[in-house]
Amino acid sequence: MIEKMIEMIEKNADKMAEDLKERLITDGTTPSFKVLDERDLYNDIHGIYSHLGYWLLKDPQRGPVQIYYTEMGKKRRMEGFPLPELIQALIVTKKHIWDTVAEKGIMGSAVSLNSAIDLITFLNRFFDFAIYYTVYGYYKSLGVLEF
Repeated sequence: MIEKMIEMIEKNADKMAEDLKERLITDGTTPSFKVLDERDLYNDIHGIYSHLGYWLLKDPQRGPVQIYYTEMGKKRRMEGFPLPELIQALIVTKKHIWDTVAEKGIMGSAVSLNSAIDLITFLNRFFDFAIYYTVYGYYKSLGVLEF
């Protein structure tokens, strides 16, 4: 069932990316996102949503997730983004995914509720590491981290 939820997210990546892009550029907690090129922001979000299944089911502590979010933290710091806004954007992204799954009504039975719990667990783990590596990349670009 978790695969069905992931498949739904990936199939709806276009619409979800557009929705989240609009939310980030209009939300008062993420004002720096207004300066980004909307097409670039959309592509960044779409890339996350369209690869979510791969990233969720892999080890987010290593590999592509680590590289992507470390680089994103560096890139956004170089663009002048405040760190709290980057973290807020990740929190908003996780909530957007969960809201979309709930809205699509996939969780109708006890089996799907168990899968929803699995999805929450995978999402939390993924976004915990996404936040960690974003912060890591942000501080690394400042020359603060030596490891």
